[in-house]
Amino acid sequence: MAFLNINGPIAADTVYSENVLVAKDVEFTLPEVAPVAVDVEAMGTMSVPLWARLDDMEVTVTKIGLDMGLGSMLTPTLKPIEFRFPQEVIDANGDTKIVPCKAFIKGMNKTVPGIGITPGETSSNDLTYMVTRYQLFVDGKEMILVDRLASIVRINGKDYTSGIQSML
Repeated sequence: MAFLNINGPIAADTVYSENVLVAKDVEFTLPEVAPVAVDVEAMGTMSVPLWARLDDMEVTVTKIGLDMGLGSMLTPTLKPIEFRFPQEVIDANGDTKIVPCKAFIKGMNKTVPGIGITPGETSSNDLTYMVTRYQLFVDGKEMILVDRLASIVRINGKDYTSGIQSML
């Protein structure tokens, strides 16, 4: 039986917008990559994922406080955003190591959020971005690359759109 590494907690995280640190220790959700489902007839109707067409992708960052980092994240332009988050991993020998994880997106604000203010409490703001490109690396290995404008969907090294692109 093969042993899988035991993945522990995320130690910390940082967010960079246009190569400038804009947030530390924030909550974020990386994009879901969901193909469009098409219906085909096969003993009735069967929904089949079509990886050449994708649903919208978005990233949400929960930014604490009102500062210049928040201000730079609000600009309504397509911009690169980088997420760094080391994760603790225990291997088969029981050794613990920290594995670097990085996600790169290119996105644009979907909205400028309303900013809630309550005396005695910290302001928390959810920033949601429409994503055109998403790339995830874990321990230096690319796990996901989706580039909607270049028509690339590569997961664990397998390109799911190259056959289609070669026919166009």
